[in-house]
This record gives sequence, C-alpha cells and structure tokens, in this order.
Amino acid sequence: METPYEIRSLFISSSPFLLIPFIVAIAALIWALWKPRPLDTIPTIGPSCPLSSYIGALQFMFRGREMLQEGYQRFYDGGMFKVPILDRWMVVLVGKKLSEELRSAPEDVFSLDQALMLHLDFVFSKKVYLNPIHTTLMKTKMSKTIGVLTPAMYDECIQAFEQHMPLDESKEWKAVPCLATGRQISTIVNNRIIVGYPLCCEPEFINLNLRFIVDMFQCRMLIVGRLVTNIPSEIAVGRRLLKPVLDEHSKILEESDSDWSALPNDMLSWLMASVPKDETLDTMTRRILGVNVAAIHTISHTFTHSLLYLAANQELITPIRQEVEKAVAEDGWTKNAMGKLYLLDSFLKEVLRFNGTQAWSLNRIALKDFTFSDSTFIPKGTSIAACATPVHMDPSVYPEPEKFDAYWFYRMMQRDGEANQHLVVKTSLEYLPFGHGSHACQGRFFAANQLKLMIGHLLLNYDIELETPGVVPQQIWFEAAVLPHQTANILYRKRQS
Repeated sequence: METPYEIRSLFISSSPFLLIPFIVAIAALIWALWKPRPLDTIPTIGPSCPLSSYIGALQFMFRGREMLQEGYQRFYDGGMFKVPILDRWMVVLVGKKLSEELRSAPEDVFSLDQALMLHLDFVFSKKVYLNPIHTTLMKTKMSKTIGVLTPAMYDECIQAFEQHMPLDESKEWKAVPCLATGRQISTIVNNRIIVGYPLCCEPEFINLNLRFIVDMFQCRMLIVGRLVTNIPSEIAVGRRLLKPVLDEHSKILEESDSDWSALPNDMLSWLMASVPKDETLDTMTRRILGVNVAAIHTISHTFTHSLLYLAANQELITPIRQEVEKAVAEDGWTKNAMGKLYLLDSFLKEVLRFNGTQAWSLNRIALKDFTFSDSTFIPKGTSIAACATPVHMDPSVYPEPEKFDAYWFYRMMQRDGEANQHLVVKTSLEYLPFGHGSHACQGRFFAANQLKLMIGHLLLNYDIELETPGVVPQQIWFEAAVLPHQTANILYRKRQS
C-alpha cells in the first residue's frame, strides 16, 4: 500500500499537464454547487448553501410550522421567502397582494394540477395524469348530486358506526383509537358514492385504500420511493376488486339497451360514462384510488380532529346536539337538514383553522417564467405556495388566534344577510384550508356534508370523552402537514341523556 509520502511524491513527480483534468473537475464541482441560481435572490429560512440546505430540509421535516411562521413574521408587510425540501426549494408568499397574484394567475402559468401530481406520475400513470376526468366529476357530478346521495350516505354511516363503535346498554366507557377508527368510518361512508354498495364496506377494499394513501405519500417523499413501493401490488388488488363491479355495471347496461340511468348513482358509473373508449381496468382503478386519496385524507383527519376537540370541550356537545335534533326532526337526514347546522359548521371551520391539511396553500408549479409585482423573478419549474396557518394564527385577522372558539364564525353568521358568507366551504385569502378561487378544493361541499352527517349521528347516539379530560392530544406536524395524534384513544358509550 502506498504511504502518504509516496502519494505526495507521485503528484510532485507527475507532469503538471496530468493534473489539469483533476483541477478542472474540482473547479466544475465548485461551480456546480455554488454558481448563482435564479432563486438565490429570494431570502431563505434555514441554511441556504447547496450542501447545508439538505440539513435545512431535515430541519423543515420536524420544524416546518416554526420555519414558516418565522418567514411570515420576517416578511409580514408582504414579500416571499424560500424553505428547503429534500428534492427542491419551496417559495412561500406572504401578504394578500402577492397571494392574490398567485391565485389569479392562469393554469398555464402556475399549475395546481402539476403541483398535486409532482412525483406521482408513476402512481397514477401518464394517461390518468394528463386526463384527470375524475377530478372534473368531483367538481360537477359529485357536488350536484349531494342532495340525492345524502340518505344513502347516512344509511352507510349507521352501519359503519355499528361496526367500529358498537353500542350496548353498559354505562362503562369503551376505548377505540380515534384516528384509526375515524379512517375506517370515513372511508366506508364516502365510498358509498364512489364505488357503491357492497364494495364500499368490503374490509379488503377499505384497507387497500388506507394503505394506498400511506404508500403514495411515501413514494412522493422518498427519493427512491418508486423503487421500494407497494403501489404496483396495491393497484393489482384494486383491479381484482373492481373488475366484478365493473362487469356487473356492463351487464346492466347491456340488459337496459345502454340506459345509463339504470346504473347505480356513484362515481364508478359516472366514470364509465365519461372516460375514453380505450380506458382500461388499470387506469380506472388508478382513478378510483385517486378519488379516495382526495376524500379520505381530508375527511378522516378533520373528523378525528373534530372528535378530539368535542370530547375536550364538553360544553359544546349539548348545543350542537340540540341543533342537529331540531334540523333532523324538520327535514330528516338530508342535505337540507345539514345546511341548517350553522353552529356545527362554525365548529368545523374553527377546527380547520387550527388544523388545515397543510400550513401553506395555493400550491402551484411555475410552467413559465414569471415576475411578481414586487419585481421578484420566479423561473419555470419553481414550486410555490402562500402562507396559510400563519394567516390563521395572525391576531390582526383572528383576535386571540390561539383560543379555540367554536362560536367565532357562528356569531358572524348571525349578522343580517351574512349566514352563508362564513360557512366552512367559503374560502378567502384569510381562510385557506381548501385553497381559494377557481382552484379551491372541488370536494369541499361533499366533505362538509359528510362530516356533518357523521358528527351529527355520533352526537345523537353517543357520549364521548378523552382519557385525559379537557386536554386535546397534541397534533403532529411533518414538514407543512398537520396530522391528528396518531395513537390517542376516544372513549365512548351509549348516550345517557
């Protein structure tokens, strides 16, 4: 083995010309790491050097909310900053002016669809990615048929609660894991109008969707995600479970002379009527799984947060329960009844103010170079968003923002002519859990209706409590995402009064 002295002698005795490639390579590496980049002019929260930014990305995983809050306070009067993520920089806007410029920019300048599908072309396939018919149906067909579908959803709600939170005459409390139970119930109920009965309550199908969500986000997060993912095998299971249902739908069409109204009124039927003729079982499966990702993630987490806040604030249960009883007595378990639940709506909106799915909103990817009104240049390919949680916790927007006030939006609803201006589905640049504008979450009306059905049913039939009364289990932040406590139990029993 050569000694350090021998290695040094080798360099000294070598021709200088032999060292030129080595010097050039080192110079190229230094230039590649430290050359000026378009985003260098945008201030950074955390380390900004090419190598140390990866340390910042690790910090952002566990301090994302704090780093976004720091940027919001530093540029409070309007501006932008960037934070490092493992595979890219995220530019974050502060202030209504710049946020509105982002929101109002056309899709061919700042794209929501491409931001949502980032690193997920492998999961959903190029054909689904380039022709997202299912998202269009969520905006049109699903939103317009909520009234017709609500009674069927409530029937499924009854069955799901009986299965996962069974009641008896005992006055003793029973404990179930709040998040796991909320996911099961939410998935069963919303699949009543996605794939219909009986597949909606098939345990293998429910668990497939819950696993798929986890694996999809892991695939998106991990740089080598697609090399170690379970996605292909899960899609294969989905194809196996969906094929008999699709075959049955095809048989109904054949026997009814292609009368589409003969099919069940659900997303699967709407897709069959809308997709191209060359649609395959594989792409149909990916679409159905994609719809479930959008529905389950928001609804199950909001439902879980809501149960924990209700159980911790027992004084809210009686007035919300009375509101539900009155509305159901007048209209039954219908969309009209759910539309009368203003206090429950206000409660849900406050839950989402504290626990929106992410601490930023208006997520986009720049498809073209763009310059904002403050002269900041954003190059093509940049990921960009606007602050959400920092706005929701801004005392100039919401006085005493750290205080949970279920009546905050309810009081504003009581003003003349303003009842519908402050509903949970109403978006603005000051309330961003669902985004804002034409690209706001298309399924928010469906989600709000389902959440009211589930919470209303629970309050009319159950008492709930926490293992530590009055204390909401701590939420979990990962990067910009907020999650309910992963293992907290909810205590329940049959309603006593």
